[in-house]
Amino acid sequence: MKSITFASGTLITGSAVAAALLDHVSQMSSANTSSAVDIPVLESNGTITTHTIVVSSAIQFDVADADGEDNPFDEDERFPVPEFPELDTMVAVVPPTTAAEDASNFDRAVAELDTILDQPEA
Repeated sequence: MKSITFASGTLITGSAVAAALLDHVSQMSSANTSSAVDIPVLESNGTITTHTIVVSSAIQFDVADADGEDNPFDEDERFPVPEFPELDTMVAVVPPTTAAEDASNFDRAVAELDTILDQPEA
């Protein structure tokens, strides 16, 4: 089993799930995309639940062997590897414009309006 540590906490899941998640995120590294994925997670009471996490190439996380976790059950059965979205079906995230770009676009639009309003009526 593996522990996946994000800024917000740690999840315990199967080794194959963690490997598939790492592969999915590494495929996203060349594209400016994100996706929501469902992964099976071991809860503190021993049950397995599904967690939906949002991943992108910008999100940092650490994957390590789960300390102190004996493996008395079959990981493949308890932690099935989910199907992650294909890279070509993900929507690219458009980076936001900077304040300077927004100001320049605004100034250009105002100048165009001034030009139109200054023209004599025909």
